[in-house]
Amino acid sequence: MKVILAAATELELHSFRTLSNELSDLILDYWITGVGPIATTQFLEKNITAKSPDLIIQIGIAGAINDQIDIGSSVAVKEEMISDMGVWEADDYKDIFDLGFADRNTFPYQHGMLVNPHQQLLSQSKLPLVKSFGVNEISTSAEKISLLKHHYNVDIESMEGNAFHYVCLMNNIPFIQLRGISNYVGDRDKSRWKIKESLQTTYEACRIMLDQLKEDSTK
Repeated sequence: MKVILAAATELELHSFRTLSNELSDLILDYWITGVGPIATTQFLEKNITAKSPDLIIQIGIAGAINDQIDIGSSVAVKEEMISDMGVWEADDYKDIFDLGFADRNTFPYQHGMLVNPHQQLLSQSKLPLVKSFGVNEISTSAEKISLLKHHYNVDIESMEGNAFHYVCLMNNIPFIQLRGISNYVGDRDKSRWKIKESLQTTYEACRIMLDQLKEDSTK
């Protein structure tokens, strides 16, 4: 089984590279896709075509908008949305679906979301399942954060998750996104961030999941 561990940066991926020595029954490869949805999309399209993986696991840090999620913990993303493709008009935000530029239920969307259909993978992560929104610009505006929290009811923010879901769905590649929660969205004081802790909990969840995949592949 060929499994890819993908992350935007080496910082997020570094500690996971030791897994190749511990899980010899799985063929592990490591991809650094670059930061943001454009770089992620281009990298994934090119390498999925060239290498035909059986599973891609995206790992990385994210900010929480749901204050019930603990900083330093990890989550698995069940649904993604594109949060900054639309327009602000008269103090109201309209996304591409509101504007009629796309249909909420035309593949790969379901009710305007990019949904991970791989329920077994999500279950094997043993992590809380969340809704995420992807951005090009990290959210700091209280107005935008309130919109995303109350109108869209999302839990976390990342810069690559929506591109990851979109490309994997379009290419029919099994996938799962695991995120360590390093901070709350809007908090730019990095002295309060828990990057190391969030990546460690993500590593532990990823290891458990890969152990299960290894066991399943030998049956």
